[in-house]
Amino acid sequence: MHIIEVQNLKKSYGDKEVLKGLDFQAATGEIIGVIGKNGAGKSTFLEILMTIKQFNAGSVLVLEENIRTISMQRLEELRKQIAVVLQPTQFYRTLKVEELLKLFKSYYRSSIDIEKIMGDFKLEPHRKKYFDKLSGGWKQIVSLAIAFLSEPKLLILDEPTTGLDPHMRNMLWSYITQYNERTGGTVILTTHNMDEVELYCDKVLLINNGTNDVFATTDEILALGHRSINDFYLQKVSI
Repeated sequence: MHIIEVQNLKKSYGDKEVLKGLDFQAATGEIIGVIGKNGAGKSTFLEILMTIKQFNAGSVLVLEENIRTISMQRLEELRKQIAVVLQPTQFYRTLKVEELLKLFKSYYRSSIDIEKIMGDFKLEPHRKKYFDKLSGGWKQIVSLAIAFLSEPKLLILDEPTTGLDPHMRNMLWSYITQYNERTGGTVILTTHNMDEVELYCDKVLLINNGTNDVFATTDEILALGHRSINDFYLQKVSI
């Protein structure tokens, strides 16, 4: 089943055309890395998938719903099945980790047990700490734990490991892949770390000049003779 189907997507800001006819599909259970230079349109693309940004032309189906023609009521129901972790993370600075989890659990009307989330994400030592006092890595872990409270079918991550040390990056990726394996959920993320793309992503979308320059599996890309996904990326964006 396709969680997302995008055809000939176009988006402009005034006279500047950012997306120029992008095509894309994401199936249930896939982890897809979206890569490209800064300003290539990656964030705009994600914001359209999040249903928070309008587009000029094309078709976008998310969880089999046409987000251009969907009713507001159906749109709100759809959004409950999408979780987003952005960069940088901003939450209520005066709340502690446990308070944040309880607050968002009430928003989502989630059946997930807070204590289980605490255990799964190794948050017990940070339970009584204020979110604002956590390191950047632990802020991202808490943000991911909050996203999982909604039991999302689609998880969207914008540069989730930026600024994290190798240990925290590994922890974050273990939680992402475990979510993917346990739930069959679909993960779409942007990153500038090509090693992560090669290690963890099933497919790669390279946005270049407003279009999907390449959309293929990592194996297909490497089979073309590239030494690594980083080598592939550098060759493509330098053309």
